[in-house]
Amino acid sequence: MNQSTAEPVAAAESLAEVPEHVLRGLPEEVRLFPSAVDKTRIGVWATKPILKGKKFGPFVGDKKKRSQVKNNVYMWEVYYPNLGWMCIDATDPEKGNWLRYVNWACSGEEQNLFPLEINRAIYYKTLKPIAPGEELLVWYNGEDNPEIAAAIEEERASARSKRSSPKSRKATVSAWRPGVRRQPPPTSPGSVGMSRPQLQPRSRDPSSKSRRFACSPTAPEVTWKQ
Repeated sequence: MNQSTAEPVAAAESLAEVPEHVLRGLPEEVRLFPSAVDKTRIGVWATKPILKGKKFGPFVGDKKKRSQVKNNVYMWEVYYPNLGWMCIDATDPEKGNWLRYVNWACSGEEQNLFPLEINRAIYYKTLKPIAPGEELLVWYNGEDNPEIAAAIEEERASARSKRSSPKSRKATVSAWRPGVRRQPPPTSPGSVGMSRPQLQPRSRDPSSKSRRFACSPTAPEVTWKQ
């Protein structure tokens, strides 16, 4: 996205500023605390064990054209047959839900979530079990990651098993690979696959301009209340 002026440095997020509807929508397994990968951001932390394969979502935000986007941190880009590529933008906390606060992983070892596009909506699915005290972190590996490829195939199988209705028979499954412009799907108003973030980070390098934060291996000290 072309911009005529540099974006101002974002102020640190505060738990006190999290909208009430976001707190009410938190699953019982997670809570919001300061992030370990970005000291200016709020993060999502597990307070109970979360099993591999757990799906959260959808990601909520305003639907916008690229030209209307002012911040690339809190959004995903989804292809709509009648509209083209549109951004689901949760920059405004009042427009988003708790998935807005899930941060980018700094490495494959840290990653425990991956994104799925299902019928034009973005979901996050757990890549491995998440223990209490771990921060939920997402990345978009595409199907190059064998575990993610297997998880996508699982979603495809689920979609095939639900093809009894005319609507579900139209569903297709696809995946987006980083660095390659995803082509519009040839058919269907619904899909299961990988989407991509608008102006997405190109790497896990903490100096990545598009990420705008430095990664820290140290988690905040939090007392977990059962």
